[in-house]
Amino acid sequence: MSANFHCGNRYRKRYLIGGSASNVLLEPAGLAAKLSTGHSSVDYGEGVMGKFSRSWQLVMQSFAILRSDKQLMLFPVLSAVSCFVVTAMIATGGAFLLLPARAAAIAAGERFNPNQSPMFLLGMFTLYVVNYFVMVFFNVALVSVANSRLVGGTWTFRDGIELAWERKGTILQWALVAATVGVILRTLEERLGLIGRLIMRIIGIVWTLACYFVVPVLAFEDLTPIEAVKRSSKLFRDTWGEKVVGGFSLSLVSMVLMLPGIGLWLAAMFLGGIKGLLVGTVLMIIYFLLLSVFMSAVGGIFNAALYRYACFKQVPPAFDHDLVASAWAPKN
Repeated sequence: MSANFHCGNRYRKRYLIGGSASNVLLEPAGLAAKLSTGHSSVDYGEGVMGKFSRSWQLVMQSFAILRSDKQLMLFPVLSAVSCFVVTAMIATGGAFLLLPARAAAIAAGERFNPNQSPMFLLGMFTLYVVNYFVMVFFNVALVSVANSRLVGGTWTFRDGIELAWERKGTILQWALVAATVGVILRTLEERLGLIGRLIMRIIGIVWTLACYFVVPVLAFEDLTPIEAVKRSSKLFRDTWGEKVVGGFSLSLVSMVLMLPGIGLWLAAMFLGGIKGLLVGTVLMIIYFLLLSVFMSAVGGIFNAALYRYACFKQVPPAFDHDLVASAWAPKN
C-alpha cells in the first residue's frame, strides 16, 4: 500500500465526504509542491552556527504560515491555560485527600513522605495523563489546521477542535501510554546509577524520535496508539534512516529569542532600580509567555510540513525543499 493512499484516502472517507472541511487535506499540493526522493546528503559539519541558520530559516518559513492564520496561536494558549487549570484542580484535590494521612503521621511522631503514599502516586499519574491528554488534544487540532494551510486549504480553528474531539478516545489512550512510559523512564533513571541513567536517556531519545509523527498520525490516520507509534517510527526511518543527526533545533532558536527579554529585564533593573526590576520582571515573563506560544505554534506547523514530506515526499510551497529534506540526515 502506498504512503499516499495510507495517509490520505482513509482519512478523506471519514472526514471529507460531509464537505465541512477543506477538500485538499492530505492531498498532494499539486504543481506547486516540490518533489524529492531518497535520503538527504547534506553535510552536517557546519557546527552550531550552521544548525542555527537552518533552524532560523525554518522558523521564518513556518512563521509565514502562522502570519496568514494567527488563530493557530490560540491552540497553544488554550493548551497552557487548560493544563494550568487541571493541574491546580488535581493538586488541590490531592492535597485535601492527603490531609488525613499527613495528620496521622504527625500524631504518630513520624515524618510524612508523600512519595510513599499510593494516593500521591495515583494523583501524580493522573496529573501526567490529564496533562498529556490536554497537550496532545490541542496539538492534534493545531497540526490539522496547519496542514490545511500548508496546501492552501481553509480549515478554521473550529475545524481543528472538531477533529481533535472526534479523536478524543484515541488521544486519551495515547495519553495513558505516554504517561506510563514517561513515569517508567523517569523512575528507572532516578533509581539507577550513572550508567543506568545514560542508558535510560538514550532510550528516552529513541522513544522521542519514534513518536515524532504520533500527533499527525493520530490526527489523520485511524490507528490505535501502539499502531500510531509503529507508523510514526516507520515514516521516520523510511524518510531519514535508522541513525540520524538533527539538522535543526527549535530550542536553539528559542534560546536566542529569549535574549531580548533578558536584555529588557537587565536594562529595566539598571535604569529603574527596584521599581524597574519589578516592571522588567513582569515584562520579561510576558515576553517569555508570548515566545512560548509563538514557538509552540511554529513547532506544530513544521511538524505538519515534515509529516507531509514523510508521507508524500513533497515539500509544501511555503518551505524550502533542501531545508525540509535535511531536517534530519543519516549519521555518518
